Amino acid sequence: MKNIFSLLSILSCTLGYCAVPCFPALADQCSYITKEQASTAISRLNLNQTIYKLCEPCGEKNPQPTMIENLSMETVDGKDFWQVKVNAQGIDLAYVFIDSGIDGNFINLAAVANCTATRVSPVLSQQELGL
Repeated sequence: MKNIFSLLSILSCTLGYCAVPCFPALADQCSYITKEQASTAISRLNLNQTIYKLCEPCGEKNPQPTMIENLSMETVDGKDFWQVKVNAQGIDLAYVFIDSGIDGNFINLAAVANCTATRVSPVLSQQELGL
């Protein structure tokens, strides 16, 4: 009986682990990034600039405009990961759009920083952002 219970436990755990990759990641795609990616993102941001936060994979339709009052990049827990902070809060570059300066389009900050993100648009128009 113990062997059957052990076998069932192992099987259920194995199936559970196999199912995990089937669910798409909806958060933290480009929150913890390399120093180079953080530097690239910071170079495209300025104080008093408005960024637009929009989590497309989460189903959000209305972007949240945020004016940058404070901007920094910091290591995460002393590791080799970095995070960009806007107004003292870490941001996920995958869900931030900035003015591209071309035809009123807004570019995804993860794309600018060369951070691979899934299920997000590389560019959105003003109309797509509802502006």
